[in-house]
Amino acid sequence: MNSSKKEIKGPKKESKFKKEVKNPVLWIVICAVLVAALIGGVAFDQLYKRVVLTVSGDKFNMADLSYYFYQTESQYDYINQLYGGTYWDQTNDSGVSNREAAKQQALASALYTEVMYKDALANNYSLTDNEKKTVATDVSSFLDSAANKKAIKKNHYTKKYLTNIMGKAALVARYRKDIVDKLDIDDDAIKKTINYDDYRRYDFEYLYISGKKTDDDSGKEVDLTDTEKAAAFDKINSYYETAKTSNDWSKLLPDTEKDVQYVKNNFNSKSTNFDEDFRTKVMAMDNDEVSDVFESGGSYYIIRMIDNNSSEDYDSAVSQAISNAEDEAFSPKYQEIAAKYKIKFNEKELNKYTMGEITLP
Repeated sequence: MNSSKKEIKGPKKESKFKKEVKNPVLWIVICAVLVAALIGGVAFDQLYKRVVLTVSGDKFNMADLSYYFYQTESQYDYINQLYGGTYWDQTNDSGVSNREAAKQQALASALYTEVMYKDALANNYSLTDNEKKTVATDVSSFLDSAANKKAIKKNHYTKKYLTNIMGKAALVARYRKDIVDKLDIDDDAIKKTINYDDYRRYDFEYLYISGKKTDDDSGKEVDLTDTEKAAAFDKINSYYETAKTSNDWSKLLPDTEKDVQYVKNNFNSKSTNFDEDFRTKVMAMDNDEVSDVFESGGSYYIIRMIDNNSSEDYDSAVSQAISNAEDEAFSPKYQEIAAKYKIKFNEKELNKYTMGEITLP
């Protein structure tokens, strides 16, 4: 009898994985299908963009309207930065948040351009060769600007897309102008309502040294002592003779000068940016006249008059008044044009977007 022991083992348990994977080829096919479905789902999600605006059959998704939103968001974001990041969520005079106001502005801009463009085409408008060249230049400038690089990447702005949307804007601008030119707007009559003396502008440049300093203990701004003021006067006065004969005051001060500063500025009769002593002094000066060193508001100045009768602010005021009149007269015409088209906003989809987070990088 063979005394060697036989090893008795229990029945071998087959792993669940091995039991189920009887056909490796089949699993490869299944995995491939699942991966393809996943990739397809992501692609579908990216490519399928829901319609947010329809204008008589022309459908626009957020990507189509992105540039309008970018322009508006950029304007509001600039103000938001000035407010230290609090502007977006402030409420305006109408009781609406600035985010909502910005969204309405962007949508109004998009609707206006698309409706007017559609109507311009219906009236046989097309871009001229010069307009095409201007659009091409504007597109290149936008794409080449370092400030736009992140926005271009985020919003996938292409030359084709920008050419299309800027081309629409150019055509709409001419179409609107042609409509406005036919309206009963008397530019000369509007001009007569603007008082030139109210907008007469004084262009000047000056050297100045502040009559204040920062207190080392409190960190607050305080007046100079009499001794320090005398020293400040002597310092700015040391440039007086050179200033009288210099043609370019912007290069008059040496790089080492930290106290005396050069400023080029202007004001008109309605401005309140300077105190009365300063304004009186400036408004009494002749062109090219250089003032003596004088004190105003505790600081010392030397002024040179560049142009004591500039019409720039007046011309701007007249232009704005005429523009306002044109807007007012054009508004009912635009309503007539828009009424010809069936317009629909997808509010449910638009509510998913938060201004300040749509196109900004």
